[in-house]
Amino acid sequence: MKKIALWCLPAILLLFAGCSTSKLTTSWVSPQATMQGQHFNKVLVLGLLSAKNRAVKVNMENELAKGLNEMGVQTITATDIYGPTAFRGMSERQVMRLLHKDGIDGVVTIALVDKNVSRNYVPGYWGGPFWGYYSYYSPYMWGAPYSGYMSRTTSYSFETNLYNLQRKSKLLYSAQSETVDPSSPTKLAVDFSRTIVKDLKTKNLLR
Repeated sequence: MKKIALWCLPAILLLFAGCSTSKLTTSWVSPQATMQGQHFNKVLVLGLLSAKNRAVKVNMENELAKGLNEMGVQTITATDIYGPTAFRGMSERQVMRLLHKDGIDGVVTIALVDKNVSRNYVPGYWGGPFWGYYSYYSPYMWGAPYSGYMSRTTSYSFETNLYNLQRKSKLLYSAQSETVDPSSPTKLAVDFSRTIVKDLKTKNLLR
């Protein structure tokens, strides 16, 4: 087995610091929804994010819609059908009339419920007790020293809800998930959608 030189550790740590991780924290399914599975003619994915997060909204809608379509659920996005400011200024009754007119009988909402930024100091490495001797004869065993650095971690918490419009907007499914250190809006959306779609498949909610 090859040994990794200690001087490589800073680069490795920085590499993994740029990787995004997404996980499900909690999820709930209506007991009635799991009896036979739910069938929808057309599902709308709606991102409830602010205008400054429009890129995130569009990517998350697209990725989740893609995942649901791959499950066999006909899915569209609010941005594609109604534009980036979908339903702004409309009452709930007006929105419901519009959705029913367009044949939409299910809605998935995505809301950002929390954003947390933390900073931690990662101490440097300065070798072992025999640094001078071994660094001279075996530099690749011990490696060169490096100073510490500050690491920053950003986590985003989302709530995803599925409503059945056939039953007066009955809530069928609710999930809370967390995505840590996404490298881009696209990466965030991909990780998020995979987490939600996997959970929906596990629970056999849709058919």
